[in-house]
Amino acid sequence: MTDSKQKLNPDTAIDIAYDIFLEMAPENLDPADILLFNLQFEQNGAVELVETADDWDQEIGVLIDPQEYAEVWIGLVNEQDQMDDIFAKFLISHREEEREYHIIWKK
Repeated sequence: MTDSKQKLNPDTAIDIAYDIFLEMAPENLDPADILLFNLQFEQNGAVELVETADDWDQEIGVLIDPQEYAEVWIGLVNEQDQMDDIFAKFLISHREEEREYHIIWKK
């Protein structure tokens, strides 16, 4: 018997987040951040699947089950290969039939 709640493949989650990011960034980020991202992403950019935090309710006002979502961060890494400039954090549901997502943009 297969699990009806199959999790997103990490590459798929990353692709979904990056596509949404590119589409929505101009409306949600400062022009200076967009310029910084465009100039540095090729060398220092990162799109990473991270462990889903359990405190999203503080950001979106709704309790979520971390097992039902993938969390993806988009940003720039420093010399120590740590993401220290995060432009967006995505919460993407594993449900393919009704894909739901939430975004926390850099302020």
